[in-house]
Amino acid sequence: MIGHLVLFSWPAVVFWLFSRLHPTTALCWAIIGGYLLLPENISYDLPALPAIEKGSVAALSALAAAAVLAWPNRRQGNIASGNVTILPGFVPRNRVVVMLIVLMLAGILGTVATNGDPLHFELRQIPGLRPYDAGSLLLGGLITLLPFLLARKYLASPEGQTRLLVVLALAGLIYSLPALYEVRMSPQISRMIYGYFPHDWIQHIRAGGFRPVVFLPHGLWLAIFFCASFLATLSLWRLTTWPQSVRWLLATLWMLMTLVLAKGMGALAIGIMLGGAILFLPLRLRVMTAAVLAGMILVYPMLRGADLVPTERVVSLAASIDPDRAGSLDFRLKNEDLLLAKANEQPLFGWGSWGRNRVYDESGADISVTDGYWVLAIGMGGWIGYLANMGLLTLPLILMALRWRRLGLTPATAGIALALTANLIDLIPNATLNPLTWLMAGALAGRLELGGPKSSADEDGADGPPNRKRASPQSCSPYTRQTHRHPARSTVVALPVRGDACLGFPLTS
Repeated sequence: MIGHLVLFSWPAVVFWLFSRLHPTTALCWAIIGGYLLLPENISYDLPALPAIEKGSVAALSALAAAAVLAWPNRRQGNIASGNVTILPGFVPRNRVVVMLIVLMLAGILGTVATNGDPLHFELRQIPGLRPYDAGSLLLGGLITLLPFLLARKYLASPEGQTRLLVVLALAGLIYSLPALYEVRMSPQISRMIYGYFPHDWIQHIRAGGFRPVVFLPHGLWLAIFFCASFLATLSLWRLTTWPQSVRWLLATLWMLMTLVLAKGMGALAIGIMLGGAILFLPLRLRVMTAAVLAGMILVYPMLRGADLVPTERVVSLAASIDPDRAGSLDFRLKNEDLLLAKANEQPLFGWGSWGRNRVYDESGADISVTDGYWVLAIGMGGWIGYLANMGLLTLPLILMALRWRRLGLTPATAGIALALTANLIDLIPNATLNPLTWLMAGALAGRLELGGPKSSADEDGADGPPNRKRASPQSCSPYTRQTHRHPARSTVVALPVRGDACLGFPLTS
């Protein structure tokens, strides 16, 4: 009962956030807070509509609150509000992004059109997709994209992306407290508050202790979230100077300790690898690293299908380290082979929902296990659905690397790029795609649309005539020509940056 009450009370929380905070900060807390705090596995299935669950409640609430309470964008062009540039409209203007969204929606229609026949087995029958399902799937796809579209609008500027890093870091620090409690006392907070445990208990007994879950679907989801928070705190330490840098250094060490205790070996390895990139690489190489890894992730299924990934060698290497983990890895890879073979029977649009993408024996018993998001996406939506979804997540990283000089990228953007890359790497073994993934990808897509410092030199401010004066290197924002603060709504603190500029982020708004 309390889970349902909390779920449907979240819109009131989101409206309160947007009424008190700057819309960029409110959006970050609305999406990330909903992901972390709302109950898992509680949903409502309505006729002809997608399931109402915590992700859709948070996204729809943020959209409604932004439309009603965020100060309106009534002029053409970008608006400078509270030292943060807000892009116009909710529809992207980048042609690549628009094409991928259209491809995603067209792929859903193709999936419904090509999967009308039921699947017959000896003891069961799996229904086909009906034209009735097309509307629900299309609406569900649009709701999934809402964090992406909202982030593109409100988190495109370097200042907005600094706020996203700060919220991601603070959320990780706060969430580490219940997680550490579960490390010691066992993962039971969801049962204590919502009355149930969201997954299989046995999977969360690790290394003589426990793997925390809190309110997320699985301990692996929590580990990759802590990995992103660790990278955010490390990025904030890298871009600040004393005394703020000392605080972020302590926060980084705390998040690293939490990540180790979360017992997600994959997330820990990813965090150490990308954390090293933040520590030792200059800005350009950080962006290039994210782009190269994103490109590898995008083409991984093609390499896997062509047997160009040395899976046997990887299993042998894992066996030399931990035989149990090697057995688990071998099991995953064999299931991926089964699922990929099934997906290749419907390569263009996939098999759709209702479990049609899974592998069954003659009687209809499910003999497959789906772990990685990539094989799930190809099985359900075919290559069209996979390329559309993963293209929206990876192409902003790749295009930023190609245009880095023109865009004038900042350390905050590079930090988000590497945090997003961490989650993308984890999509190979796990299906940890979540609203935060789309939020970070949308922020980077908006950064592409915003352009470089010179692109906004001739644009109007929010409430006054255009200021065409060239920004000095000390300006807190080369993208925003005028700063308008409401004394009761916003307290903006200048955050010194190692470099030529400073980025502002709010402490109270």
